Amino acid sequence: MSRISRTAVAAISAAGVVAPVIALSAPAFASQTPNGCAGPSSAVSTAVPWAQQQLRPSSVWDLTEGAGQTVAVLDSGVSATAPALAGAVLPGLDVATGRSASTDCAGHGTFVAGLIAARPTAGSGFAGLAPRAQILPVNVINSDGDATAAAVSAGIDFALAHGATVIDVCPAVTPGPSPALASAVATALARNVVVIAPVNAGETSDLNEVSYPAAYPGVIAVTATDSTGTPIAGAGTGVRVDLAAPGSGVTSVGPLGPGQITATGPALATGFVAGTAALVRSYYPQLSEAQVVQRLEATANPPGDSLPDPQVGYGIVAPYTAVTTMLPAESGASAPPAPPAREPHLPPLARPDTWPGVAALLVSVVLAVGLITGVTGMHILRHGRRRHWRSPVSGA
Repeated sequence: MSRISRTAVAAISAAGVVAPVIALSAPAFASQTPNGCAGPSSAVSTAVPWAQQQLRPSSVWDLTEGAGQTVAVLDSGVSATAPALAGAVLPGLDVATGRSASTDCAGHGTFVAGLIAARPTAGSGFAGLAPRAQILPVNVINSDGDATAAAVSAGIDFALAHGATVIDVCPAVTPGPSPALASAVATALARNVVVIAPVNAGETSDLNEVSYPAAYPGVIAVTATDSTGTPIAGAGTGVRVDLAAPGSGVTSVGPLGPGQITATGPALATGFVAGTAALVRSYYPQLSEAQVVQRLEATANPPGDSLPDPQVGYGIVAPYTAVTTMLPAESGASAPPAPPAREPHLPPLARPDTWPGVAALLVSVVLAVGLITGVTGMHILRHGRRRHWRSPVSGA
C-alpha cells in the first residue's frame, strides 16, 4: 500500500522550496493549521518553473487549454479554496467518509491538481498545463495514510460516474493485483477514459515491485525525471514504463494561500501527463482513449532509437507536439487537423513599409525617361541642322 503522512513536514525556506518528497509523502509547508494540516503558503515567484520551461504548455494555449475536460485526481483531496484553482475544483468524493473531497489536509492532491489545471495568476510565473480543465477530486487516502486497492477502485468508479475523461491515480497501490481494481480499470478503458498512474512509489526497496494500477494493460505507466531528463527512481526488471515527466524539484500550489511550493516525487509526474492528455482530448474530442495514448507516446521526446526505453518508456511527454503533430494513423479520423507547428504568443510581424522602395523605383523611372528623352532630342536636333531645319523666329 502507498502511504501519505500528514506529519511529513520539514523546514521550508523563505523562497518556498521544500525538502524532497518521497512517494506520497506530503509536501512540506512553512506552517500548519491547529489540526496538523498544511498551512498557507505566501511565496510567489514571477519566474517560470523549469518544468514549464521544458514542456512549454503555453505554446499550445492558442489552440487548446483543456476546456471541456474533467480530470479526476485520486489522491488526498483537492482544496477548492486554493486561489490558483478557483472555479476549477468540483465537489468530488472522500471515499472513506462519503463527503466532498474539496479540502486537502496533506496538500499532495492539491499540488498534483495545480500541475494539471492551475489558472495563470497575476505576478506568478506558474500555471498548470491545461488551465481550463476541471478537477474532480477523489480522496482515496484513509485516516492511517493508506491508499488501498478497494479505495482506489471505488474512486475510479466514482470518477466514471461523474464524467471524468482522464483519471490520474496518484498512489501506487502495492502489492497487487486486486480483482476489484483490475475490474475498475477495465471499465474505465472500456468507457473511453484515459487512466494514468505512477510506475512505483519511489522507495529504493520498491524498484522491483510491480505497482498497480500502472501495471495493468492500457494504463499509462509514468516515471519521473529531473531537469536533465534522468529518472529519479529507476524501474526494476519487468516493470513497464510508458512515459516520463518532470518529478524532481517541480513547482505547484498548496491548499491554502497564493504561494508556491516545490517538491519531488514519482507520483507528481502523473500530473504533467494528465494535463497533456486533457489538452489532446480537448483539441481532438473524437479520438478514442487508445488513440490519445498512442498520440502521447508517438510525440514524446524519445531518449534514443530503441523504444520503449526500460527507464523512461517512449520518452518525456511533450504537450506542444502532442497537440500539433499530424499522425499518419489518424489520417482517416474525423478529429480536426492540427495546424502547422508554430510558436504562438509572439507579437505579429509589422507590415513592411514599401514606400521607400516604390519611391526609389519611381525616381529611377523618371530619370530613365528623362535620359531617353534628352538623347532622342539631341539626335533629332543634329539631324535637323544637317537638313537645314530652322527654328521658328519669334517677333518681326
